[in-house]
Amino acid sequence: MLVTRTIRRKMEFWLAVLAVVLGGLAASSITGLTSYKQTKKDLELSIQSAPRSADLATAISLLIRPCAIDVPMEPGPARDSAARLQMREFEQAFQTARNRVDDFRSRLDSLSITHRNAALSETHRALFARIDDTFAHLEAAGQCLTRSDRDRQERFILQNAAALLGTIDSIPDPAMELSDRLALAEREYRWRLAVVWTTSVIAAALFLGLAVCGYRWVFAPLSALHQGALRVADGEDFDFRIESRTNDELSELADAFNRMTARFQQVKADLDQQVHQRSRQLVQSERLAGVGFLAAGVAHEINNPLSAIVGAADSLDWRLGEHLDKFPPDDAQTVREYLHMMQTEAQRCRQITERLLNFARGTDTERNLYDVTAIVQEVVGMTHHLGRFRNRQVLVDRTDPCYAWVNGPEIKQVVLNLVANALESTGESGRVSVAIRECPEHVEIGVTDDGVGMTQEVLEHIFEPFFTRREAGKGTGLGLSISHRIVQDHGGSLEASSPGKGLGSTFRLRVPRQAGKQRAA
Repeated sequence: MLVTRTIRRKMEFWLAVLAVVLGGLAASSITGLTSYKQTKKDLELSIQSAPRSADLATAISLLIRPCAIDVPMEPGPARDSAARLQMREFEQAFQTARNRVDDFRSRLDSLSITHRNAALSETHRALFARIDDTFAHLEAAGQCLTRSDRDRQERFILQNAAALLGTIDSIPDPAMELSDRLALAEREYRWRLAVVWTTSVIAAALFLGLAVCGYRWVFAPLSALHQGALRVADGEDFDFRIESRTNDELSELADAFNRMTARFQQVKADLDQQVHQRSRQLVQSERLAGVGFLAAGVAHEINNPLSAIVGAADSLDWRLGEHLDKFPPDDAQTVREYLHMMQTEAQRCRQITERLLNFARGTDTERNLYDVTAIVQEVVGMTHHLGRFRNRQVLVDRTDPCYAWVNGPEIKQVVLNLVANALESTGESGRVSVAIRECPEHVEIGVTDDGVGMTQEVLEHIFEPFFTRREAGKGTGLGLSISHRIVQDHGGSLEASSPGKGLGSTFRLRVPRQAGKQRAA
């Protein structure tokens, strides 16, 4: 089940396991200390009930007290009476001493094995053996206190009792030894208790710190990554960026996610722009097709009347040439102007219809490798000879050859149209820049001017036939349409852009570098 859960659940589970382990260790330590404390209490009780060497010495001292009874030295009833009294007192003292020694021995034997010193126990065992042996001799000596050699028996009793007291004084007191061990156990218990509580507090603090750091360093960044990924995947907000300040792999992952989102957003914007451009091109192509059919029909129908008008005007000019001298000078001049106007405008109409026919039919001319730089330089050289553009400046950023698979005259016509339009849109001291850039798949020609610029509405209709911003009679509106058609036939693209009105314009022409990239006309 843990495999199917989230990372957060897994880490919470292992933190809980760690908490249980730490709690178990702390509980075990505290339980051990509690048991140790109980043992210490048992030791205290053992000390309270433990026999003391002073009690044993007091019991032995009882054997000396009967010897202090004054017994006359001269034989007689008084001596015998005193001797019998001394013997009875000794028997009572002996019995009391034996009882106390037996009580001492039983209390010593009742001590826990863990509370007794092995060496001291052996010493006590030897002492009790000596006491038993001495008591046997003392009991026999006590029976002889009424005899004539009682003085020797009395000295024997005193000597053995004194020897036992000296031996007892040289043996450590069991209670004192247990007290020392109790003091040592008390110090060790307090030290271990302090260590347990200190380590428990440190472990708890480390666990809390681990939990907080785990949340800040792992849980929160992972949650942010998860929420951000879901937010972007659901398409809610592609501007969303994940902020991570952990300075580790998660931070690098968040940065990579942000870069991926930015790249995706850029690709989406590019695709949207391409869709918009393709839609415009499709609409443009449909319009051009319709206009082409219309233009072909109109041009064909108009060409015959225009030919008749041009022929009639030429014939009339020839026939009136020898008779105009008979007319008044003003009338003759007027006739000549009208005839010239008829011929000029008729010829202009024929040029327009010819361009319409070319536009409708399209071209299927031969293509080859042409130096685009040379074509641009030739066009720029032609514009220098146009008087109305003498105050303009045309700059080309490249002189090295740059080859593309094109029809040279057609591309020359396109470049000339773009440069002429750029010069037309600039004023006095205007500037036109032509940039040639060589790319892996195509050659790009950028024509930029600092002229009147274009609005968004103009940009949407700039390549439509008969669309022009010039004054009436100064343009047909077919130049950019024909140029766009030529570039499309080459398999390239022609795009227009402008920051706005009065901010200049830029036209970018792209043509393929190799054969096979152009589309069929």
